[in-house]
Amino acid sequence: MLKNLEYPTERKLLPQMLSRITDEIKKYISDEKWINRLKVCSEEILVNIIDYSNSAKLYISCEFLNNELRFEFVDAGTPYNPLEEKPEVDIDAEIDERGIGGLGIFLYTTIMDKIEYKFENGKNHLIAIKNLDEAVN
Repeated sequence: MLKNLEYPTERKLLPQMLSRITDEIKKYISDEKWINRLKVCSEEILVNIIDYSNSAKLYISCEFLNNELRFEFVDAGTPYNPLEEKPEVDIDAEIDERGIGGLGIFLYTTIMDKIEYKFENGKNHLIAIKNLDEAVN
């Protein structure tokens, strides 16, 4: 279990963050396809926090409970619920014809079984849950 790993919100630390998350995922999943999917979801969430939160630090937690992997990403930046402004993404459109933004939110809301957001005690909490019945070993 990863509990409140603290990182400065710096892009250069993204590989280190993803490495820790991936190591945790591999404790519960051996299927490389699902490991990569969960890593991509985590990366999209982290990049958005790093680029837009205006927070000096972010916190990452990952726990396994009731056959689910539960990721929580916390920052003290500007309140922002990405689920409220979920833009329509035309994944069939040519890359030049797609609008900017929204693909990351589309990816993690599609891959994960449940996404929750709350603003609590002055902090953004984005929680992503994957049921491992689908992503079994």
